[in-house]
Amino acid sequence: MTSIHDYRLGDLGRNEINLVWEWRNADHIRPFMNHDDLIPLEAHYRWLEAVQKDAGKLVKLCFYQEKPVGFVNFSHLDPKNQTCDWGFYIGDTSCPRGSGKAMGILALDYIFRERPVRKVCAQILDFNRRSLSYHHKLGFAEEGRLVKQLLKNNQYIDVVLMGLFKEQWEKQSEFLKEEVEKANEGNNDR
Repeated sequence: MTSIHDYRLGDLGRNEINLVWEWRNADHIRPFMNHDDLIPLEAHYRWLEAVQKDAGKLVKLCFYQEKPVGFVNFSHLDPKNQTCDWGFYIGDTSCPRGSGKAMGILALDYIFRERPVRKVCAQILDFNRRSLSYHHKLGFAEEGRLVKQLLKNNQYIDVVLMGLFKEQWEKQSEFLKEEVEKANEGNNDR
């Protein structure tokens, strides 16, 4: 049985740099990113170097029993307005069911407790129903829509704008943690 206590967030180390590059190019992740072209390894290194130098960006890995399974990216960290954007994905398709929810809980706990952030913003491609549902479950509310914003498969698609305020997260987080624990009771098969 898995528990939220089996997960932790950590910094991206040298050993995981290429793994994150593989995830970014994976077929189960790339179609849901704003830019879905294959990423050359050198471009990945340049991106990571830029992230590490930019105080407005923060990346974390999610580990399950010390094995990296997911990636969280906070960007546009704005100290004046106390806002940021986030993006994430589960890279390891063999990780236990509920890993995405556990990662989201840890990431939102981290950003709201460790950084001066009052609001986390998200941009979700409108066809990504799974991510839209995930955000709603975490407490995000739809705030708008960028109509026909991105070209995907020769068709312009909308980008859904969502936001989560710290106060809402504080009300929701304990319930979500309990829900993760209950969902995994007796679930030894994954």
